[in-house]
Amino acid sequence: MARATATGNREAPSAGAASTSETGGRLPAWAEVVLRRYTVVLVLVAMTVVFSVLRPYTFATAGNFQTIANSQSVLLILALGLTLPLSTGEFDLSIASGLGFAAILIGYLCGILHWSLLPAVLVILADGVLIGAINGLFVVRFGVNAFIVTLGTSTVLTGLTLAVSGGQVLNGVPASLSSFATYALAGLAIPVYIALALALLLWYVYEHTPLGRHITFIGFGREVARLAGLRVDALRAGAFIVSSVIAAGCGILAAGQLGAADPSAGPGYLLPAFAAAFLGTTTIRPGRFNAWGTVVALAFLEIGVTGLELLGAASWVEDVFNGAALIIAVTFARLVSRTLD
Repeated sequence: MARATATGNREAPSAGAASTSETGGRLPAWAEVVLRRYTVVLVLVAMTVVFSVLRPYTFATAGNFQTIANSQSVLLILALGLTLPLSTGEFDLSIASGLGFAAILIGYLCGILHWSLLPAVLVILADGVLIGAINGLFVVRFGVNAFIVTLGTSTVLTGLTLAVSGGQVLNGVPASLSSFATYALAGLAIPVYIALALALLLWYVYEHTPLGRHITFIGFGREVARLAGLRVDALRAGAFIVSSVIAAGCGILAAGQLGAADPSAGPGYLLPAFAAAFLGTTTIRPGRFNAWGTVVALAFLEIGVTGLELLGAASWVEDVFNGAALIIAVTFARLVSRTLD
């Protein structure tokens, strides 16, 4: 810092001088911003380049990237919905089982009871509202830990899924739903566009509306938010409901993509959804659950897994990569933050 002159005047240092002297020769301010906010993006780009060089005829193709986007679109929608309760400081472990139950219901209602598609979809979405309301009731009204409540709800839904399906794959998914879920525009299926639209909507809500700021505020300090006059309980319960409705919608889309309802499919979505949501907090808006960070995080996870499998890795690498990438990325972002502070 500039020292006072003999006459008592203080010379104002230039912005560049202040940056150099105060940081002690550290990175420029713009570089700090890049490292804080875009480390995962940079690693994603580098990883994509490496896999493209190693497997130019299988990885670096439009068809491969379209396949990744199409196959992971439902998971992305689920992960984006999960950011709502997480942003309020709550866990929702029931989303994957809710997805599986919704998928079985569409097969049961349409294939066995011979309902038309629209009434079946409306009932399943209403079921999502009910599941979210039950979670919200026990967590918000009765004060039970969200981890315990949603774990119990998940177990109940898993049992109901087996009861309705009889443990069998149901093949009665309407052809119209399958046509909708697999219809492609510019090589990308409709669920991809739904996922991107949801990401855009959540980005706008989180970043540009009082509702989004209130949700984030509650996640940072629930009692402080309550003292500030926010409707904390209503927003927490609402987050559970919206998350469950999105999970139900994901189940409908997943059944449409597969053309059948598999009772064992739901739980497989849980870890990747949480990995994408938490890894998303290390990029774009570090320290906050955010829509585009979740999109980038899921792309990072899926491109990494796909690249490794094309290099000859076994199928179990997906679980290992998802878990390890989450731990390493969060730890790295934490270390970068400490270094730059």
